[in-house]
This record gives sequence, structure tokens and C-alpha cells, in this order.
Amino acid sequence: MLTEHGLGTGMLRDGSTHGTCAFRDEGGEFELRYDRLGSGERHTVYPQHRLVTDLVEEYLARGGELRFGVTVTDVDAETATVGFRDEHGKTGQVSARFLAGCDGSNGATRKAVPAPAHCARDHGISWLAVLAEAPQSMPAVTYALHERGFAGHMARSPTVTRYYLQVPPGDDAAAWTDERIWTELAVRMRTGEFGALRQGPVTERRIVRLRSDVVDPLRHGRLFLVGDAASLISPSAAKGANLAIMAAEVLAAALTDALLRDDEQALAAYSRTCLPRIWRAQEFSHWMIGLLHDQAGAGSFGSALRRTRLDNLRESRAHQDFFAENYVGI
Repeated sequence: MLTEHGLGTGMLRDGSTHGTCAFRDEGGEFELRYDRLGSGERHTVYPQHRLVTDLVEEYLARGGELRFGVTVTDVDAETATVGFRDEHGKTGQVSARFLAGCDGSNGATRKAVPAPAHCARDHGISWLAVLAEAPQSMPAVTYALHERGFAGHMARSPTVTRYYLQVPPGDDAAAWTDERIWTELAVRMRTGEFGALRQGPVTERRIVRLRSDVVDPLRHGRLFLVGDAASLISPSAAKGANLAIMAAEVLAAALTDALLRDDEQALAAYSRTCLPRIWRAQEFSHWMIGLLHDQAGAGSFGSALRRTRLDNLRESRAHQDFFAENYVGI
């Protein structure tokens, strides 16, 4: 989608493509060449902050303007009202025939929705998200399942790697020193069996609660919710940015029809178009949570189910095709 709209220059230049992921547990390690399964698609890995920077720079280059301190009211009126503060601190107000809410789950637009109807779930699982100045230790994204909890390895660039460690809910990121992080990663990634990790300074550590929610409908009067404002998805399947870009493209095409052709049919169908794809991503994210974690209170029965899911993925072509079809894209 980005390349089709002339927005993928940085990603094509500096991103990396991946077609393989790996799983480790007490039974060993296996790789999935998902680019040879399902629909045969690959991932392009490009840091999200770099993509946001690229899009903002392109927006400004095309004459866009940034405003801050935004408030949103009257979304159900003939025109919505947007209050703002400019770069000089001066306040102002505009009326909007249409308003795209692309400001995240805690932004002004979601708060402007009157009595929002949404489905939400806290999965009761937390990750310590770690960013390290260290080259990747494995050739592929690797998911490690261990009795002490999940661990993940995801390369972000030739010199930076993202790691995840499952931690108890309510844990404090500050309690995790560099030494403690690398020691725990070594245990869960089974470095004694598969080789040492390439270590480096930890530049970021934060707790991520695995939560999901979906606002339904996505349209409220003049307001159309996009990205995290519309739906939060757990990072277990890494679908958040993909969903945001999908919805932005759908809304942009619908707004073009409305403003240039006086045709609002696509705007009227915005929720119906986006929500099935959002729920498909949510379902796969939930499936991944069940694959990677023992659920609290599930006991030995739940652990056996999780091991069986992984064995199915290890041995069954049908399960592998399902994984590949859902793992890439939306």
C-alpha cells in the first residue's frame, strides 16, 4: 500500500525482508518458511518510528500543517469542531465536514465519541519490551516457549534487536537490569543448546500489557476512527501498523469519492469494510497469545493444549498454511 502511494521510499531503502520464523521449546527448534506456505508472502521489517517520521515529512512537504493541543466536539453535528494550538502557542478553531481520528487510543477523537460501544479484553499477560544495541543473534524472528515464560527475538536493523520477556502483571521495568535481562533471555532462549546471544547495551525497557479492544462502529457522525483510535491489538502478532495503514487507505479513498464526486457510499460502508479485517487480525493475535503463553489458571490441561498447538504447527501442513496466511499482512 505504501509503495502504491509513493510513501515507501525509506522502507524500500532501509527495510529488510523476512520469510522465515522459528519456534523453540523443550522439544527443540523448528523453522517455518512462511514465504513458501499459504499465499507465499513475506514481511518487510522497518522501525515504526522511522515510518512515522517518513509520513510526517511527506505530509509537510505536500503542504500539510501540524497543530497540537487538539480538542474535538460536536461530532454528531453538521460539522465537527476542532480546537487546536499552533507551533507559536496561539489557539484556534476549525469546523470539519469530515474528521479522521488517527491520534491513538488515548487521543482526542476517541474521547469525543459519545458513549463509545467497544469490546475490550485484558489478556492478563505482560511483556518486558527490550531494545538493545546488538546485532541479531538468529537469522529469523524466534519465539521461545519456556516453563519460566515466553521470550522473543525480533531484529529491527543490522545493529538493533528487539527482545520480549513475559513477566508477571504489575512488574516494574526498572527492576530489570541489563545483566538480569540477558541472563533471563539466555535461559528462555536455551542458549546452552542453540548458541549464545549477541549482547549490547539495553536502550529501552518498558512493560507492555497485552490488551485488545475494538470500537464498533468506527464512524460517529463526522468522525471516522483509524488505527489505534479504532482498535488496540496485542503485539503478539504485530498487526497494529498494518491495520492502521489499511484503514487509512480505505478512508482516504472514501473521502476522495465524497469530496470530488459527491459520493458518500464508501464512507457509509467504512465500518463494514474495515471491521471484518480488524476482527480477523484480532482473532489471529488471540490465537498467537494461546500459542506462546500458558494461561493463568489453565493448569496442566492448558499447558497440554499449548504444546499441542505448537506440535500441530511443527508437523501439519494445513496448520502451517493457516499460520502463513494470517501471519503476513491483514
